[in-house]
Amino acid sequence: MRRYEIKYQSVNLREHPKEITALVVEPDKWSANTGVMLFTHGWGKNRFYDLDKIEYSCERFDLVCISVEYRHSGYEFNAASGDGYLCPYDTSFYQVFDVLNGLRTIMGIHPQINLERVFHFARSQGGHIALLGSIFAPNTFSALLLSSPITHLTSDIISWAGRDFTLSDLSVRNAIEHADRLTGRLFFDHGTDDSQVPHDEHTCTLVDKLQSLGVSPDVCYYEGGRHNLTPATTMFDAYVVMAEKALGNVKANNNDASSLFSGEVVEIPCAERTLRIDWSKPTNDVDLFSWK
Repeated sequence: MRRYEIKYQSVNLREHPKEITALVVEPDKWSANTGVMLFTHGWGKNRFYDLDKIEYSCERFDLVCISVEYRHSGYEFNAASGDGYLCPYDTSFYQVFDVLNGLRTIMGIHPQINLERVFHFARSQGGHIALLGSIFAPNTFSALLLSSPITHLTSDIISWAGRDFTLSDLSVRNAIEHADRLTGRLFFDHGTDDSQVPHDEHTCTLVDKLQSLGVSPDVCYYEGGRHNLTPATTMFDAYVVMAEKALGNVKANNNDASSLFSGEVVEIPCAERTLRIDWSKPTNDVDLFSWK
C-alpha cells in the first residue's frame, strides 16, 4: 500500500478559500476494477480515526481510500491532539462540500478509477455527511456504509453546535426529509444503547422512511451496543461484517449520471429556500453552491 496526503482548496469566502488535508491509502497494484472509498470520521475526530478499516479495505477490496480532515474537527481544530471541535459548529453543511471535494480531487489525480465502484463508509456525524453527500451528489455512490449515523438535527445536536438554525438550515441537514433523493445501496448498523445518537431517533426513523418509499436497506442493530458498538462488538469487527456484504458486486444505480463527476446542477428545495449546487465549478469556487 502507498500512503500519502493531499491538500486542496474547498469552498469558503472568495478571498479566503479553505485549505483541506486528506489522507490517501492506495493499492500497490491497480486493476480495471480499482475503485474508491471515502472514510469520513465523526464529530471531533480526525483523518486517521478509521486507519485500521482503511488499510483493510485497500487490500481486501482493491480500493483507493481517502479520509478527509473536514473543517472544525480533529487536527483541523487542534493541530497537537487531533481531537475536539470548534464551537459554533457548522454541523454537516460545509463539511459535506469538504468531503465531496476530496473525492473530486482524488478523481482528478486518478481518473482511471472505476466509477462503478465508488463507496462511502462513515459513522456518527460522518454518517450524516455521507447521507447528505449522496443527496447533494445523486448517482455518485454505489453504496453507503453507515454506522451509528446522525440523520437530522435533534435538540441535543443543536445544543452541541452552539448556534441557531433557520428552517432551511434544518431542512438541508435532514436526510429523512430528503430520503427520496438517496441513491445507491444503503447499509446501516447501530447499537441499541447508543445515548449519543439514539438508534430509534436516527437509523430506525430513516429506515422506516426508506421502506415507505419502497427502498429496502440492509440494517443490523447490535443489541446493547453503545455509540462505539461495545460491548456487543467492536467498530472494526462490525465494519468487516458490513463491508463483506457491501463491497462485492454492488454497483451504482446509474454511475454515468453522477452529478458530481458530470458537472451537473442539483437543486434541493429546503423550506423557504432552494439549495443550488453547480458541480461544474472548481472545489474552491464561491458559486459552487448558492441559495435562492
